[in-house]
Amino acid sequence: MTSGCHARFLVTFDDGPHPNTAAILMQLSHNPIQQNIKAMFFVQTRNPAGGNSSLGRSLLDRECAEGHVLGLHTGTAGHVSHTALSEHELDQSLRNGMDDIRVITRSETMFVRPPYWRFNPDTLTGYSRHGLHMLLSDVKAYDGIDWGLHVFRQWTFHLQLEGIRRRLLRRELPTVDGMIPIVVTFHDTNNYTAGHLSEYFDLLIAESDRVGLQLDSKPFYDCASDITLAALPRTVHPVEAIEAESQPAEVS
Repeated sequence: MTSGCHARFLVTFDDGPHPNTAAILMQLSHNPIQQNIKAMFFVQTRNPAGGNSSLGRSLLDRECAEGHVLGLHTGTAGHVSHTALSEHELDQSLRNGMDDIRVITRSETMFVRPPYWRFNPDTLTGYSRHGLHMLLSDVKAYDGIDWGLHVFRQWTFHLQLEGIRRRLLRRELPTVDGMIPIVVTFHDTNNYTAGHLSEYFDLLIAESDRVGLQLDSKPFYDCASDITLAALPRTVHPVEAIEAESQPAEVS
């Protein structure tokens, strides 16, 4: 990579909280790669198997207490696509989710990632009404709903990071405080991810080196305020929605 800027990984998780979240938090705090990595968790606040359970609420409290960022995934009782909701239903779900997160963090969440990564101009308008910014991803583990694609994890990381290197050479990615944020997505709900997160981190670094990506000496973001600043320029705005909408949808 010819750019003088180094890259950092902005780690995100979807679909939690989940019983696996505790193991994920432990590995973020203590792993052989970098201690005290911080992440952005896109959470389901009213799912009875997630944030609307006693365990889920305690995990959300723990995420906040340990310095992670909470973004909104769903404010509905189930994992329902935002594009399947009426305008009123979407607005209500966003209000509910934002209210739930505010109770935990004592501040407004700024970020949303739609279920199944499905969105359209109407949902984007709804996000804007509530001051939410939609964050997608540069690198995916493709680990939703316990997919078995961890068998191909090195290959998929390599291909995605090679694509990022080409985008950097074309100067298509923004720089924030001298760093280039690369958004990486995992899922709390995947048992393999929860048990092997440190290995994923190691693979990200190894494959970055193989494709020629220059990483910072701290390759993962480790401060909530830095995550917020790094994420904002990476969010999708309505004028960019057509291009982003052409990307494959996630399964969770």
